[in-house]
Amino acid sequence: MPSARPKRRRRTGREVSAMNDVAAGLYRRALQLAGHYRERNVTRILALLEEAADGDHVEALFELGNWRHHGIGAERDDERAARLWARAAELGHVEAGFNLAIACERGIGVERDPARAFALYGRCAEAGNLDAQYEVGRCLYYGIGTAPDRAAAQARFDTARRFGHAEAVCDDGEPDGPRRMPRPSFAGPFRPAP
Repeated sequence: MPSARPKRRRRTGREVSAMNDVAAGLYRRALQLAGHYRERNVTRILALLEEAADGDHVEALFELGNWRHHGIGAERDDERAARLWARAAELGHVEAGFNLAIACERGIGVERDPARAFALYGRCAEAGNLDAQYEVGRCLYYGIGTAPDRAAAQARFDTARRFGHAEAVCDDGEPDGPRRMPRPSFAGPFRPAP
């Protein structure tokens, strides 16, 4: 069983502001290094992302979760990725919530929990994520984490289709293929070693 993180003391507003500035600076530096990608920079980028994530920088939490999930620069660690996405989602990062929903639905790094996945998809859809809108429809259509409701599913598919979602067609009654997690957004031309 993984050890629990020690409880942190409550920070003052000034401390939080200073931490946010430091974390944002670390994240910006990681972006700069990723923009000039070289194999030797991966370790430094990971270190900067880790530091920024420790300061609760939401983008760093999300990106580090993606890097951990895909095994970029380190061993693949889906449990850590799920924890990072969960923290970023708590702080309001919609894409992190979407990745966490996929992880919950598929049991990637967390206990398989379709009901939690459905709830997370719903929150992301309400925040404007078009992929989540489609996934809510799919869950409603097939009864994943909720009771099947074809009429509500069709309404979600129609909404997703209206805004241009390419997969928002569910006329054949066939289940969707397995979903893949999105690649990290600032990895540049990086391809992880096999």
